[in-house]
Amino acid sequence: RSVIAVSPIVAGAALKGPADRLLVELGREASVLGVAQWYEDLVGTLVVDEADRESCPAIEQLDMGALATDTIMADRSVTRALAATLVELPIRLP
Repeated sequence: RSVIAVSPIVAGAALKGPADRLLVELGREASVLGVAQWYEDLVGTLVVDEADRESCPAIEQLDMGALATDTIMADRSVTRALAATLVELPIRLP
């Protein structure tokens, strides 16, 4: 699974939009682990916010890479840093 995804959930809530509510409606918990479980067959690495760092071991138990970093793009420097991190991540092949 060579797909890298950034979780839309931070500390149990969507930053914007209905992602947290949709996860619950789909029978998942509104958390980064719920995101990982939903995308388990598609995503090789899930990038989560620093606020969810403690969930990385549980995500890795799904045979998915996990990386915690600042994902809240509050300014251009954070946006650039996140983009650089994503570009440099190794692709996990099946």
